[in-house]
Amino acid sequence: MRALLIGASGCFGTEFLNITKKISKKIAVKHYPSKKLNILKFRDLKKKINKLKPNVIINSSAIVGINQCETSYEKAFSVNSIGALNLAKICKLKKIILVQTSTHAVFDGVNNSFYNEKSEPKPNNVYSGTKYLSEIFVKSICKRHYIIRFPTLFGMRKNKLLGFVDKVILSLKSNKTLKIAKDRIDTPTYAKDAAKQLIQILIQRKPYGTYHLTNSGKVSYLDFVKYIKLLVNSKSKIIPVKDSFFVSKGYKPLKTSLKSTKLNSMRNWKLAMKEYIAGIK
Repeated sequence: MRALLIGASGCFGTEFLNITKKISKKIAVKHYPSKKLNILKFRDLKKKINKLKPNVIINSSAIVGINQCETSYEKAFSVNSIGALNLAKICKLKKIILVQTSTHAVFDGVNNSFYNEKSEPKPNNVYSGTKYLSEIFVKSICKRHYIIRFPTLFGMRKNKLLGFVDKVILSLKSNKTLKIAKDRIDTPTYAKDAAKQLIQILIQRKPYGTYHLTNSGKVSYLDFVKYIKLLVNSKSKIIPVKDSFFVSKGYKPLKTSLKSTKLNSMRNWKLAMKEYIAGIK
């Protein structure tokens, strides 16, 4: 299987490349960071895809973050939505499988239970709206598709951007005082585990459609950070606050824990985080 990975320097892209190099001999991956393969230039994109002749395209490029997307909404819609539209058109024409990554943010965050693949998306900010629109474009245009939704991811990354977990770990190692939301609920997931599961979906040729790739369990951000504090032996003081304490330019969904009704459960997030921390010490 010949795969083209777009967005190779982010958390998921980095871990996907690492895993395919180590454990998968059935997938040959060509990869490009988003800056070197512009998914907004349709003709150039089509020419490059024609040259590479992939069987699968994995689109992991995105403008992420509520504040960034609210501020730069035109760029967010272009990259997150129109980029996916362009890829869907090309994949339909060339009969290529398209894997479009998405997010738990497409849900409204009012559900006390888990959101699964049958749950109804209700995006409520620019970021979630652009990602949900990418899902609609891909599903409407390209029959051979997988929509892959992630919760908050942690893992290695080639780029210099820091995610929530990266920032927390750095602060804890410096013994800084942290204010953490006690009412925000998530299913933090190791990008390496998600990458392994996507590889199995592709190799096993699972039915096309939407899948949630997530470690098992759910936890408040407060308890999540307290667990990381134990793992890194930090002396940081952690102050519980409501998520509304952190000013946002857009609506923030509070409870966005995911689970899958289509796939076997992955290991608990605690085991995944323990392995990740051990690997970066």
